[in-house]
Amino acid sequence: MTMRSIYYELSLPVHINVKDLRKFVIGKISKEGELIRWSIYDIIISGNKKILKINALVLN
Repeated sequence: MTMRSIYYELSLPVHINVKDLRKFVIGKISKEGELIRWSIYDIIISGNKKILKINALVLN
């Protein structure tokens, strides 16, 4: 197995509740492999659109 660091830019749905954010992010990232850790390192807000910049460490 190998560990790798990946970077994501996820467009945040307008209707998402803050308490559901963790589940949303993990659901998107876990498709890449077994999730070890993840963190949001930046948020870009442009009008009504929000983009989360995420770094994750996955095992595959």
